[in-house]
Order: sequence, then structure tokens, then C-alpha cells
Amino acid sequence: MVRLSRKFLAILVFALLGLAHNASAETCPTLDGFAPLEDMAVYEGACLYGAEDAGFVRFDLPVGPMKGRAPSELKPVEGHLQRRLYVAPEGASAADVFLNYRTSLIGAGFSPLFECVGRACGSNNALLGKVVIYPANRRLRNLGTASEFALYIKDGEHYMAAVSADGTRHVALYVAQNQKAPLAGNASERAAVHLELVTSSALETRMIDAAAMAKGISDEGHIALDNVYFDFGTATLSAEAAPAIAEMTKLLTSNPGLKVYIVGHTDWIGDAETNLSLSQKRAQAVMAALVSAGISKERLAAAGMGMLAPRASNQTEPGRAMNRRVELVERPG
Repeated sequence: MVRLSRKFLAILVFALLGLAHNASAETCPTLDGFAPLEDMAVYEGACLYGAEDAGFVRFDLPVGPMKGRAPSELKPVEGHLQRRLYVAPEGASAADVFLNYRTSLIGAGFSPLFECVGRACGSNNALLGKVVIYPANRRLRNLGTASEFALYIKDGEHYMAAVSADGTRHVALYVAQNQKAPLAGNASERAAVHLELVTSSALETRMIDAAAMAKGISDEGHIALDNVYFDFGTATLSAEAAPAIAEMTKLLTSNPGLKVYIVGHTDWIGDAETNLSLSQKRAQAVMAALVSAGISKERLAAAGMGMLAPRASNQTEPGRAMNRRVELVERPG
């Protein structure tokens, strides 16, 4: 007897459930460097309009309906976050798209934690999608406004939070029908799919201690720090950043004549202006933490470079991970 893998079965389910629509093929926009999420087949004819591989984050997974303007229950998870935003082909309903994705996820071994459709999600006007899943500050901008408004929700919201059999992966599946609007471009009136996958793993240990920082600055005039972590999409230092802040404090305390620029860097996901602003705010957050630790403000200066000084190609996730960093750069005495 032939044994079929779960991944193959999931893809087979998609085919058997009629994902192969007869709608005329359209040319999809190109987003280089982003593969489909593991074990998640793509709805036939759907186009990728937005994507992000955000690295290690703390993520609050909605596992209850909206109560007011917030989910009534959240499940905190940690891991590597990946997001994908697809626009379904013309004629595909949100209900059909959701059912097929749900069936595929179940076939791949995921178990639902919470599911809802329409009013059962907590409101009559798709607040889960508009306020939590895809608010203004979470919009993807790979293709500019084409990505930003690829999920421009009208109604018909469907949601499922699920966990893999081994508990290492959590997924948030959201599908809704888009508004009829020029802003939405080709996505107007179509169903859109927003997927978030958090894969749990131990936080990578990439600690550079004070001695290594001193050597890097002495040898090259700067040192890149990959372990200064921030809450997702913000300039708020996470708890995991504390060891790096402690080592920077040790460096500056042991070298009282040293002055440094604290320089923030991002990858190229999102528009240049937003990234520049975020990198500046993150550098300022590090500076504020060092001042709070007792380092004189006069020895520090914050600057943001956004995506303008990469260490590697932004075409791949490993490259983008290298480019998201904080650097200490020696200043004139």
C-alpha cells in the first residue's frame, strides 16, 4: 500500500475540492524572495500581493471573538513570524476560499483553537479584520498601495486560529470579501486571504559581549549587534534585548572616553520613509535604555539608516535578518 505524505494529501484536498477555477488566468504581480508557507497550498489562481518574514517575535494570537475593539481572548506565542496576503481570482467567494484553506490546514495536521464567521467574530462590520488582523499599522507595502489595500474589507469575514499537532506552529487564517473601490485596484470586490504562521523555536543566541564590542570598534570603527530585539513592528525593546543592553553598558562604563553613534537598520520590507523613521526610533530607544543604565547622554547619539546600508541581499529572508540590526559606531572624542 502506498503511503502519502500529509503535505501531498493537503495539496490533493485542494484539488479535489475544486480549487481549479475556470476563471481566465491573470498576470500576478511579482514579489521576489517569498515562498508559500510550509504545508499551505495556495488557492488556485490566487495572486500574492503582500508578504513579510519578520523574524523572531512575540505574537498575540486571537482565540476569541471581538469584545469592543479588542479580542476577548489572546494566546501569547513566540517564534518566527511569516505573513502572506493573497487575492483570490475573480468569482471566488470568501466562504469557498476559507473552506478550502481550512480543509487543507486540517489535512496538514492543524487543530482549530477558535473559529468564527461574520457576526460570530464579534461584530457586524468585520472589526476583527479591520482592527486586529490588518489595521493601518500592519498593512503590507511590498507593492505600495496595491499591497496596502489588497485587503480592503467589506464583509464576509472568516477566521480560524489553529495549532500544529506537535504544538510548534500556530496559524491565523483570515479571509474576507473586499470593497468595491478604486483604491483596491485588481483586488476590488474579490476575496482576500491573510495568513500568519508563527513557528516556535529557541531564540537564537547571537550575543556579542563587551570585549567583542570593544575589539570591533577598535579594529573597524563599528560593531553590528544582531541581538537587540524589539516588539514586532515597534521601537519597544523586548525583554530579550536586556543582555545586549547590559553588555553595551559594560562596554561604555569600562571605556569612559568612548563616544558612540547608535545606528538603527532595517530590511527593505515596507516603504523607505517608514523604515527610516522606525530605525531612528529604535536607535533612540537603545540610547534611552543606556542613559537609564547610567551612561551620560553626551556620549551618545542616535541615528536611523532604514534600508540604506544592508549587509546582505534583501532578496532572501537570511539576508533580511542580517540587515535588521543596531550598530555602535565610534564618534570623535
